[in-house]
Amino acid sequence: MQPDASSPRRATRHRRGRGPLRPPSWLLFALLGCVTAAVVVVTPGWVGELLWEAVPLAAVAAMVAGIRRHRPPAAPAWWLMTAGVAVWAVSDLLWTGWYVAAGDAAAVPRWVDLLYVPMYPLVALGLGRLQRGPDRAGNGGVTLDAVVIVMGIAFLYWTLIFNPYLGVGSLGDADHLTALLYLGLDMVIVFMGARLWFRYGNQSISYVLLSQGFTALLVADAVYTTTLVGDGNPGISLLDGSGAEVVGSTAWLLWLVLMGTAALHPSMTGAQDALPSNALTVMRGGVFLGIACAGPVSFLISLGPGPVTLTRADIAVPLALLTGLSAFLIIRLVVGTSAAQRRALLLDEQAAELSRAAAEQSALQELISHRAMHDPLTGLANRALFNDRLEQATARRAPSARHALLLLDLDGFKHVNDGYGHPVGDQLLIQAARRLREIVREADTLARFGGDEFAVLLEDVTAAEAGEIAERVVEAVAEVFTVGGYALHVTTSVGLYMIAESADAQEALRDADLALYAAKAAGRNQISVFHQGLRVERLDRVRIAEGLRRALDGDEFVLNYQPVVDLRTGEVHAVEALLRWHSPEGIVPPDAFIPTAEETGLIVPIGVQVLRRACFDARRWHERYGIAVNVNVSGHQLHRPGFVETVLEALADSGLPGEALILEITETALLATGQQETARVIEYLSELRTYGVRVAIDDFGTGYSSLAYLQHLPVDVVKIDGAFTGYEAGTDTASRQRHALTRAIIGLCESLDLPAVAEKVETVEQEEFLRDMRCPLGQGYLFSKPLPAQDLDRLLAGGTGLDRSGRVGGLLAG
Repeated sequence: MQPDASSPRRATRHRRGRGPLRPPSWLLFALLGCVTAAVVVVTPGWVGELLWEAVPLAAVAAMVAGIRRHRPPAAPAWWLMTAGVAVWAVSDLLWTGWYVAAGDAAAVPRWVDLLYVPMYPLVALGLGRLQRGPDRAGNGGVTLDAVVIVMGIAFLYWTLIFNPYLGVGSLGDADHLTALLYLGLDMVIVFMGARLWFRYGNQSISYVLLSQGFTALLVADAVYTTTLVGDGNPGISLLDGSGAEVVGSTAWLLWLVLMGTAALHPSMTGAQDALPSNALTVMRGGVFLGIACAGPVSFLISLGPGPVTLTRADIAVPLALLTGLSAFLIIRLVVGTSAAQRRALLLDEQAAELSRAAAEQSALQELISHRAMHDPLTGLANRALFNDRLEQATARRAPSARHALLLLDLDGFKHVNDGYGHPVGDQLLIQAARRLREIVREADTLARFGGDEFAVLLEDVTAAEAGEIAERVVEAVAEVFTVGGYALHVTTSVGLYMIAESADAQEALRDADLALYAAKAAGRNQISVFHQGLRVERLDRVRIAEGLRRALDGDEFVLNYQPVVDLRTGEVHAVEALLRWHSPEGIVPPDAFIPTAEETGLIVPIGVQVLRRACFDARRWHERYGIAVNVNVSGHQLHRPGFVETVLEALADSGLPGEALILEITETALLATGQQETARVIEYLSELRTYGVRVAIDDFGTGYSSLAYLQHLPVDVVKIDGAFTGYEAGTDTASRQRHALTRAIIGLCESLDLPAVAEKVETVEQEEFLRDMRCPLGQGYLFSKPLPAQDLDRLLAGGTGLDRSGRVGGLLAG
């Protein structure tokens, strides 16, 4: 067996002396076959005849083993050839057995010779099935090449063997006719083998071995015809046969050995299936020259010196063969020339196609380059191109030159996208880009970074010029947009940065972004110019964000609770959980860290922590006093897909029933996210209400302030913003309007059976004012400041009734 090249350890062990490398099976079979053939040639009598039969039987076994081991794609072709060799082996066994038993070749019936005939078509069919792909559909060049080879061999056979030894008179003898039949069938095999060789050449060693075997078979059958002229006694040994008989026998044995070797070789799986070629190569030209010259030269040599007597057949057959061979060579030349012409035309067409493809490739490359550097929607430069221009501008700027950078986005664009759909939003962006392009100069760079964010690089401008362009941008965007029949209003916030001499591109973008953030924080629709204080503010936000992350891990957040009081009885109805941050540097007020928590998304894990702690604290208050707990929920929390599961897990882990939890949500968080997001949030809240959880609208009246929302939203409690209760009673116009709005809200809540809670109640006069308006609940410093959980425990344990001052009795009274 051939050693496995993929197993270096096995090869290494052999090198170290555990055993020599075994030769491959195909080589071992070839050597043993040749040795056996040599033994047969020198072994006389019936012993040699019987030893002869070992070779065909071994060849059949080798071919079966090769097919089973290598499993070639063209396995049916190899099985056909194996069947042909097996037919030959069985026929030979029968002939040899009959001959040994009778002791005379004449005693072997003629029909036994005919049993060899099926071998030839089986092998020819197998050879035909080895050729796959386009060649199977027919190829003139390959077929003509094979015909030329066959006719050349026929010419040589006529001049060298048939005409000198047999003659036309031998055609009347049955044995000679059988031998000629073998030769005719050999020509079919040679034709198929030649086609295979012209198709693959020397790509496959296995195919080369097959070709050599068929050559040996042809020689054997050709020599066999000459042995019939002699005494007719067969002999395969040098000791009991003529030289021609020994040559023929050796050629037959060699054919069988080569067939088995070809099947065992790994290359029998097939050669690369390339397109056949009609071209007249140097190799083919040499083969055709040799074939064309060999027949006539051999004919002239066969005439010999001296006077020659030739019959009509002696001239007619060579002349016919020579004419046919010449005709096929001419046809082959025409086919080759036509193929060359077609190839030249094809090459011209391919050259033209390549030229067109190169032009298309160049255009495509330009298009790809343009798309890689431009926004596909607006046609403006994209972030990559803008960064490149900005880096070039900062690198080549002279000390006296000034550049400016504008960053802007469209205020309210998200509402347009959510309310009217993305196609309308895209058209708005296209119109906005067109307006900006009309404002900036030709030398400036206008880009869209994505979404509704744009950037402008102004080169060689003063601060005043840059500010004027920024103002024109704000004014242009503020004008109404008409898209699909809709009149759309958006504004823009602009961050302006004058590029310093020492600034690089990334620093400029960072500082312009800080200015844009400041413009948005200041109320939008305005311009903010960068100053160093913005970096300090950004550093403060970064510091706060890092502190918030530390606070989450270090349990630095605490909850205080402020009572919600029944204004009629003075009893504590509920408590609101209020977040406090006790950092190592001191207490940080909510206004200082909540915006940063919202901006960084940390409000989500903070909110989960607040919710769980409030539920655990409120369980004992609910069990003892029947009061609920109000927990504020951020808009970021509401829009998380797992919000419902988070609330239900907090209730389940703490043991607090759903009816003891009230989630406080602002109008803005509920309604400022577009129709789809609002519908999703309403779905979340509606699901929680099925578990008893109640929902309170916080700071009602300061958001969208539409009383109609209360009819459609899943709301159980309305908390009136302190702006309606923070003024003293009066008779001026502002007081009357405030009173009217407060009375309307309370009346609406009463008619909708929604409890109203007045926030920031700080004076007795405000309490009486609300009581007169029949507001049921109040919350504020008049009743209690926010208290830690343990202080609230003492307050609730001391009683929940109000004293005459309006404060909760118990702890505060003391």
